[in-house]
Amino acid sequence: MIKLSNGMILAIALIAIVAIGSGIIVIQTPWFETPSPAPSPGPTPGGSVDVTKPLKIVGVDELAGGNLDGTTSAIKIYDSDGKTLLETLSFSSGSCTSSASYSSGKTLWILYYYDTTIDAYHYWQITVPQMSPADAQSLTSNTVTVKTREAGAYTDSLITSSGLTITDATYLNTTGSSNGTGTMTYTFYTTSDNTGYSSFHDPIYNIDLKMIVWATISGTGYSSISLTGFDGAFEKGSTMYYYKVISDNDISKYKVGNDYIYPGSGSISFAWNAVGFSNSTTSVPTLYLYLKIYSNANYMQQFGSYGPYAFTGSSAYMYFADTS
Repeated sequence: MIKLSNGMILAIALIAIVAIGSGIIVIQTPWFETPSPAPSPGPTPGGSVDVTKPLKIVGVDELAGGNLDGTTSAIKIYDSDGKTLLETLSFSSGSCTSSASYSSGKTLWILYYYDTTIDAYHYWQITVPQMSPADAQSLTSNTVTVKTREAGAYTDSLITSSGLTITDATYLNTTGSSNGTGTMTYTFYTTSDNTGYSSFHDPIYNIDLKMIVWATISGTGYSSISLTGFDGAFEKGSTMYYYKVISDNDISKYKVGNDYIYPGSGSISFAWNAVGFSNSTTSVPTLYLYLKIYSNANYMQQFGSYGPYAFTGSSAYMYFADTS
């Protein structure tokens, strides 16, 4: 208990009387009970910190696991605009380290390219990460992990709704009303476990590169034949183009234990109409089907190319023939 002297009690009483007499009520903590200021918060334990260090880029195959394949100039680092090349690096055991240092929070684009046995590409937009205080002190580089899919070969089949398997260079008879229309299914298969490709955005061309099944009809009388069941179509020159975007998983084969998460096959079904076609000459319309990896429909329509990195995974072709 705090004991007050008679003088201290008199002083407090006088302050109260003066305040009340003036019409002002003051509630004040006496000087002897003034609390100590709260301590300022310290750093959060385990919090991340900004760093400026070289980047260690680790490439992982998201289906097969392990390292992405690599060759000379397999990795390129671009500035935040996606067009200004900053560095070209080489993989070694699935990783590479930049020569330049990059600060936490900076946006970069990373391009992976591998073309020895497979045409694998991928762009990633990344933000340079922070590091833990311990790592920031002990490590000389800041690690970024990127993942994509790498594939091998594909096979395919083309079958009509009546069960007829169409092999390359088959002549499909369109004579008569019963043969003037029909449907087909184009199926594609990945031949190896844990392979596939993944779509991405290309910042240089500013386009999305996807997996697309293309159908083209060209040759004498091509304009008399039409297809339905695709996402879109356009005519360019003397060829009609049809396209359908498919899922990355449709061309991926992913096995975990004894179970297939992605079975490694996909298909599209479409209808054809040749009622208006009549041609008994040896020059007949040709239908081509392509599974194009890294493709873009607008790019094809504008520039006449399926895409800057596009290649054919599988293909089939046949002829429409009026044999009357």
